[in-house]
This record gives sequence, C-alpha cells and structure tokens, in this order.
Amino acid sequence: MKRITILVLAVLTLGLAAGTAWAAFDNLDTSPRARAMGDAGVATADDAFAPYFNPAGMAAQTMYSLGNSYVKPHQLDFTDQLYFGGVIPAGRYGGVGFGLRRFATTFEGVDLHTESTFTLAHGIRLYEDLHTTIDFGSALNFYRLEFGETVTGIDPGDAMTTGADVGFLVSLHRRTRIGVMVKNINNPQIGLDNEELVQRLHGGLAYEPYDGVTTVFEIESRLGLDPMYHGGVEFSVLENLYLRTGIMTNPNKLSAGFGYSFEGFGVNYAYSTGGGVLKPSHQFGMTFAWGGEAP
Repeated sequence: MKRITILVLAVLTLGLAAGTAWAAFDNLDTSPRARAMGDAGVATADDAFAPYFNPAGMAAQTMYSLGNSYVKPHQLDFTDQLYFGGVIPAGRYGGVGFGLRRFATTFEGVDLHTESTFTLAHGIRLYEDLHTTIDFGSALNFYRLEFGETVTGIDPGDAMTTGADVGFLVSLHRRTRIGVMVKNINNPQIGLDNEELVQRLHGGLAYEPYDGVTTVFEIESRLGLDPMYHGGVEFSVLENLYLRTGIMTNPNKLSAGFGYSFEGFGVNYAYSTGGGVLKPSHQFGMTFAWGGEAP
C-alpha cells in the first residue's frame, strides 16, 4: 500500500510541476547551465549536453567532451534524475554524441517507476561562408519504461519504443545563433495502451552583445498544450567564472546559477523555483573537454 501511495504522490507532483497531466518521458532539464538560464538551451547547445538539447550543436565542436548532472526535482526524496553524455568530433563529418538519462521514483530502496533514455546523435555542417554557418543534427532516442513489482507480487513489466529528433543551428556574424529542434518527430507510442510520448518544437535565439555576455530567448510548443517561454542571460564576471539567471512561463519560474571552468574541467550549479506550491530545485553538473581547439 505504501508503494502505491508514493507512486500516486509522485505522479500528482510531476503533473503539478509540468502544469499538465503527467506523461512518460516528459521534459525535465538535464543541464544546469540551461536550467539557470530559464531552461533555454536549443540555441546554445555547444557542449556534452548537445545530444539532448539540439544535436546540430555537435557539428562545430572540435573538442572531445563529457558531461553529467544530477537533480532531485523540487527536493522530493523519492525522485531523482541522472544524466551522462558526451560528444566526439569527427572533422568534416561533423560530430557524434550520446546521452544516458535515468529518471526514477524510489521507495525504501525499491524502484517503483523508472524511465531510461539512451540517445545516439549526429551533427554536421551543411553550409559555411564568411559570416554564416548552417548546421543540421539528428538523434535517435531509445526509451524504456519500467514499473516495480506490486506488494501482491504482480510484475507490470516494461515497455520500449524509439523516438527521433531533428535540429538546426544557424550562426550569423558570430554573435547571433538561431536554433530549432523537433522532439519525437515520428510520434512514438509506448505500452499496451499506445501512450503517445510528448512531441515538442523548440525555437530559440542566442545573441552576444558583448564578449562574455550571452542572452537567450526560446519558445517551446507542445502538441495540444499552451506554449512555454524561456529567457535568460549568462555573463562572465571573471576569466573562468560565469553567472546566469533566467525566467520561464507555464508554470512561472525564476532561475539562477553559476559555472566555473579551468583547463577543460567545469563545475555548474543551477537553482529554479518550484512554480506554485512546489519547492525549488537544485541541480549540479560537471563537464570535461579535451583535445582540439577551445571555442
């Protein structure tokens, strides 16, 4: 009975967090940098989190990179999310990347509900001249949904499906980037009841008015739901220290954070309010890049 109660509580809480009914593999930010800037990442995908936010962002990367993050959404003891990903530059063939995301609901050491996503992605440059570049990326997501055994010994089993993403990233005069990504473009379904995974369209703009300052704005549209707006800014206060802040709507949230990097190693932290009655979230992450030329 306790297991059923905690699972129901998790579902209701996640529904409140999303502002809509809970859905499997819904959007939960994997990057502390993006979270700190209002969950905007489609136009700034230039690190190990690019396979998740916009695979086109891997095309221009010349350094090998790895990244991970951890968050307990709204400080709930029974849920957490882990992410680990990386990018491998491939010269004129662009870049390839991977991502592993695990979101789980746990009670007394038992996983009641687990969402696992394995992503394989590729990004390549389609066009380049003196002032403009156009990059394209695609990704395959292998989804697996598992439920723990009930107290009466019934095993609900698991289910798997595959989703496809496509993205573009356009750079203009080096200071302006326009990003677009479609998540689950093939309308994947999972389980015996053929639950449709959420399809999302992200369109965003990143502009650097000065060296060391980046402003971002993004619109997220989900099929059949109200759009979400994301915005934020990142600025360098010291050579290797960045401060970030942002805002998002539906639900309304404020965010902030920082990042510090040295010799290819980076540490990032993000804070975002809960939206409504939920507690704020704290997300931590690390990145490591080596080889090639630093951007």
